[in-house]
Amino acid sequence: MAGCAEFNSGWEGNPASYQAPYTHTHSDFDELLGFGANMAKISPSSRTDVCRTLLKRQKNPPGTEVYLHLMVGRLLSDACGDIPRILDGVGSIPPASLSDERMQRLVAINTEVLKRLQNVSRKVGTLERKQKSVQSVLESKDENASKKNETRLLREKLDAIRSMEKHLDESGDAN
Repeated sequence: MAGCAEFNSGWEGNPASYQAPYTHTHSDFDELLGFGANMAKISPSSRTDVCRTLLKRQKNPPGTEVYLHLMVGRLLSDACGDIPRILDGVGSIPPASLSDERMQRLVAINTEVLKRLQNVSRKVGTLERKQKSVQSVLESKDENASKKNETRLLREKLDAIRSMEKHLDESGDAN
């Protein structure tokens, strides 16, 4: 309960004053759930600010709480870091530190969601590369088509000039 009181007292809707309750050694399920709920309520730019704070804390030897908060934060904001790094961090948490069964379930669910997000991101990246490839092929075809049209127009103009020359030569011979 102390974790929840500390969490809710300083941050509700104000990411600038967010100070994660990293003073205790065991992450509290209710506090983490509250963190996620509050994060869901704030604007994307405020989420980015919270993520930056978490990522700064990650540079020091990160504890269980940092990884768990990044895991929940990453579900709501891309600014909370790279999914593989977060998954590695969560995977490195000693099972004994997640003795609460509800926390174990939450971590299992969120881990699977992050894995799915990572797979979707890879698929989107692959599709974007394919789209760029197709687009460049289409653009080169358009260039070729426009060059063919330009060539056709030039030939028509050349033929028209030749026809006029021939007509002028014929009318000049007649005089």
